[in-house]
Amino acid sequence: MTIEAVVALKTLSQSKRRLSAVLSDDRRCDLVEAMAQDVLSCLMGHPEIDTVHAVCGEGWNRSAFPEGPLVVWQEAKSQEGGLIAAYQMIAAKTAAERLLFIHADLPFLGLEDVSAIIAASIDHYAVLSPDLTETGTNAVLRWRHQSLPLCFGEDSFARHQQAAEATKTPWQVVRTSGVARDIDEPEDLDRLDDDDPSLGKATARWSVAVDTNVSMSATHRAC
Repeated sequence: MTIEAVVALKTLSQSKRRLSAVLSDDRRCDLVEAMAQDVLSCLMGHPEIDTVHAVCGEGWNRSAFPEGPLVVWQEAKSQEGGLIAAYQMIAAKTAAERLLFIHADLPFLGLEDVSAIIAASIDHYAVLSPDLTETGTNAVLRWRHQSLPLCFGEDSFARHQQAAEATKTPWQVVRTSGVARDIDEPEDLDRLDDDDPSLGKATARWSVAVDTNVSMSATHRAC
């Protein structure tokens, strides 16, 4: 049974604007790219994922992505903008029996997290995987025949559950550390400890580079 994953990458310069309070534009964009690389690498490395789709807004370069079974789409080809439209565009183009819609800001995502979601979908369950606060949904797995709508956005976890009930879609919730720990707010940056073995390699390199630059700047100011 085929399983494909879909990751939507919004216009790079507009990504994670809430981090602008503590990061320069260059550092913020570098972090967004690093997290996306880690998510895509994890998905492409999973033995049960047949193909990974990346739907890109402006500013993304194919050369920045890891090698592997990756299909890159331009968001402009979707008739409407936005995250859900990007996901729906791929859903309409693929014949995969299961689709995993997953966000790109999950630097702790591991193979075990993806496996847990896939395992929960056996017997034709849709799967919802929330963030740490259980207000947002960071991943949804849906079977092709299911009419469960995608409800990403504010309070999406509750809305996805309500939608599953309304459409009589059998569903399960899977809570995993790698899916729950997204990076949205400045305080979330404290999670990015490059010594944490579960942190993706690209994001760990970003963390080291930022710490080094900050330390060098402090040294220069002291001089």
